[in-house]
Amino acid sequence: MDYLKNTLRVGLLVVLLTAFVEIPYAAAIIALLGLAVGVQRDTGDLVRTFVLAIGLSICAGALGEIPAVGGYLTDILTSAAALAAASAVGVLGKWVWEQAGM
Repeated sequence: MDYLKNTLRVGLLVVLLTAFVEIPYAAAIIALLGLAVGVQRDTGDLVRTFVLAIGLSICAGALGEIPAVGGYLTDILTSAAALAAASAVGVLGKWVWEQAGM
């Protein structure tokens, strides 16, 4: 069973749901799922994960002016950026752990 893909799928599902439904502690859930994804990723993905987090953060506000769906797209991309940022922190923590030789 591929835990990385399943954790990422659950994270993306929560990201999508938060745009349409009020979920208590959604930010904490997204952060924990992002950390879990990051810890499971290969440390060779460190730069790619950071670029994804930065790119999603930049693009999140750009779609807000689209009529009818702009708000939803902004919410989705903002939550996805939070998931990617938490994942980047997880990968960075794993890389530091490996560099320390533990």
